[in-house]
Amino acid sequence: MMCCGFMSACSSLQIAYNQTDFLLKWWLDDYLDLSTDQDQLIDQAVNVQIKKHRQEELPKALRKIRALRSKLDRPLTFDEGTLIVKDIKAFSRDSINYLLEDASSLVLTLEPKQFTYMENAFKKANKKFQNDYLSGSTEERLDKRVEKMIERTESFSGDLNKSQKSQVKDIAKEYLLDMETVYQARIYKQQLILKVLKKINQDRPPASEVKTTLNQLFNEIELGSTQEQKDFEKKRDLHAGIVIAKISEILNDKQRKKAQSKIQSWENDVSVLITQKPRG
Repeated sequence: MMCCGFMSACSSLQIAYNQTDFLLKWWLDDYLDLSTDQDQLIDQAVNVQIKKHRQEELPKALRKIRALRSKLDRPLTFDEGTLIVKDIKAFSRDSINYLLEDASSLVLTLEPKQFTYMENAFKKANKKFQNDYLSGSTEERLDKRVEKMIERTESFSGDLNKSQKSQVKDIAKEYLLDMETVYQARIYKQQLILKVLKKINQDRPPASEVKTTLNQLFNEIELGSTQEQKDFEKKRDLHAGIVIAKISEILNDKQRKKAQSKIQSWENDVSVLITQKPRG
């Protein structure tokens, strides 16, 4: 009963943030099969860095959330949509930067069998990606993606009517990127990760050099390496922003208020997290 009461009183966002150490280890273990020592290294690193992140990054996020909520009483412009994408990516990257030094220490502890484990994990994830996005006819693929778009939109706006769902499909047809191209970009990034980590493991450079290499790796993953890849990543972000703006155009006043209420709950959660004493 006490657990149920806690779960109802504390939002999923608060729970997720306060369980960052567990969630990060769970994710890494899926790809690396962490040893006990590596597990402990992550525990120590995250407990320290999450305190800094809570103090330094969450106030920035709160300001962005408040600004977004204030704009949702009307359709978003394309510039505002692309800014949302930019802000989300910047927050993610800034969060990663907190762990770069500790990630460098972790990479130097990796064993050859863990690279094999990672390769197999990538294959498993890619098979799911193919089943989700690359199976069936062109129309069936589109319908699957539209279904996901509608599901995500309704999590903010509440139920969409038939006309709105049709408009979502029109938006998807025009602005969603080809998933085969997305898949090939995904494969390239996975191969790049394996190549860089294996080289670090083989050369055993100082931790400071590893940190620089990992920072460059994240840059290439986010922005691309070749001009073609850079153009693709820019197009991906641009189209994501346009989709956000286009979706906001089809909502009615009631749905906008519901979306604002959802964002308000995020605002409340982040405010609590900023003042909350971290575990440990």
